[in-house]
Amino acid sequence: MEPQHIKANIQIIAASVIYGFSGIFFMYVKNMAAGTVVFYQLLFGLLALAGYLAVTGKLSGIRLRGKRKTLIMLGAFNAGAMISYYMAVGFTNVSISVLLLYTAPFYVLLLAPVFLKEKHNKKSLLALVLSLAGVVMVIGPENLVSGPGIEPAYLYGVLMGLFSGLFYACVTITSRSLRNEYSGLEQLFISTIVMLLLLLPFAKQAPITTLVQNLPILLFLGITITSVGSILFFTGLLHVKAQNASILSLLEPVSAIFFAYLLLKDPISIETLFGCVLILSSSFLASLEEENKTENEPVFKEKLPAIP
Repeated sequence: MEPQHIKANIQIIAASVIYGFSGIFFMYVKNMAAGTVVFYQLLFGLLALAGYLAVTGKLSGIRLRGKRKTLIMLGAFNAGAMISYYMAVGFTNVSISVLLLYTAPFYVLLLAPVFLKEKHNKKSLLALVLSLAGVVMVIGPENLVSGPGIEPAYLYGVLMGLFSGLFYACVTITSRSLRNEYSGLEQLFISTIVMLLLLLPFAKQAPITTLVQNLPILLFLGITITSVGSILFFTGLLHVKAQNASILSLLEPVSAIFFAYLLLKDPISIETLFGCVLILSSSFLASLEEENKTENEPVFKEKLPAIP
C-alpha cells in the first residue's frame, strides 16, 4: 500500500474515533437542551471549517449551484439526526444510542426502492434482517414484551434513537442526489449554514452563564468533532475506496461504546454486544452493496456527529 493510501486510511480511522466521542461529551454538558447544544456545536464547527477552507484556498470555490431545495432538506435531516441522537443519549446511554443511530443502513435499504428505484437482492434482505434483529437485542427482548414495566423515559430515548437512524438514512439518500453537484466538504459547509438558520430559535434558550459554563465542551464538540473530524474524513476519502471507508467508519460505534464504558461507566450487557455485532454486520453488508452501486462515482458520506 502506498504511503498516501496509508495516511488516508489513518485519517478515516481517526475521524471515526473522533466522531465516537460526540455522545460522550454531550453527557458532560449541563443544563442545556439538545437543540441548543447542536446550535453552538455547529456554530463553532462552521467557524473552524471556514478558517480551514480559507487557509487552503477552497472557500472561494464554495458556491450555491443547482438543487438548492435538496440542500435545505439535507440540512434539515442533519439537524434532526443530531438532535434526536443527543436526546437518545440523554434518555438511554451512549452505547444504545450510537447503535440505534447505526440502523441508518436499515432505513436506507427500506427507502431506496421508493426514492432511488433500487431493487433488493439477497444480500440487502439479509442486511435488513440482521439490523432488525440487532435493534431487538439492543432495546432488550424483555422490554418488547413486558409492556407496563418499561420506563417511559427509556422508551422515549429508544424512539429518539430510532428517529436518529431514520434521519441519518435520509441524509444518506439526499446526499446521493447531490454528489454530482457538490463535493463532500461543500455539502458539509452549506448544509451546516442551513442547520444554523433552522436552529436559530435555540440560540437564546441558554442563559449566558450556562453558555460560559459549557463553553469548553461546546468548543470541543464544534472544533474537534464537526470540523477536524469532517476534514480528516473527507480528505482521507479522496484516496480510499468508498467500501473501505464505510467499513473503517464502523469504528465510530465501537469506539463510542468502548469509551462510554471507560469514561461514563455505561453498562454493556451481552444482549447489547450481540446487537452490536448484528447491526454492524448489517452495515458491513450494506457497505458492500453500496460499493457495487457506486464504483468509480464520487461518493459523499455525511457524518454526525456530523453528526451527525
